[in-house]
Amino acid sequence: MFAPAAELREAASRLDGIGAAYGAMARFVLAPADESLQRQLAEPGQLESWPMPRDPHTARGLELLGSSTSESEAAADLNRDYQRLFVGPDSLLAPPYESVYRTADRLLFDEPTFEVRAAYRALGLQAPNLNREPDDHIGLEFSFLSSLCEQALEALARDDRPRFDEVLEIHRRFLCGHLLVWGGDCLGLVEANAQTHFYKGVGALGLGVLLHAAKW
Repeated sequence: MFAPAAELREAASRLDGIGAAYGAMARFVLAPADESLQRQLAEPGQLESWPMPRDPHTARGLELLGSSTSESEAAADLNRDYQRLFVGPDSLLAPPYESVYRTADRLLFDEPTFEVRAAYRALGLQAPNLNREPDDHIGLEFSFLSSLCEQALEALARDDRPRFDEVLEIHRRFLCGHLLVWGGDCLGLVEANAQTHFYKGVGALGLGVLLHAAKW
């Protein structure tokens, strides 16, 4: 039985919102925040337009990002915080790779990495630094989920319900089998260990995104 038009419009609106949030999270964690991103977030109404409902995590994250912009946190400080959290050279305070959280030895390029790689490949995608950086970086997983939302919306626009349902099922399996399993631990470490308002806000916002994604 086909879903009513109103139900499909609601699904499209939700996909558009969660897809935009996934994409923003990917941008926040795949590279250090630069002055361009800071200027964008400081534009009037930008933070208020965040596409997720205002649960406590999301509200806290937006408040922290607002503090970052109002206090004009320096790009150099944000870069330093990003390196401490995600890159090194010292022990990472919020390792961004799934394998670290899901394997006994906390090794990179372990089984979860290759599971994620296979999921990307099935949709004709691959990590940009294949075999040099693990495919299971949290930013790449957010980016993949954003791409799935785009594909589902495209299928809906074509009135291709079988493809729409197929992509939603891929989204559900990947989300439940990967990011929801470990992403909260990573993002909690981001918020707890960040020294800047910006990255504390990123951690909190990400927790809000996962909270709403889990209700899909």
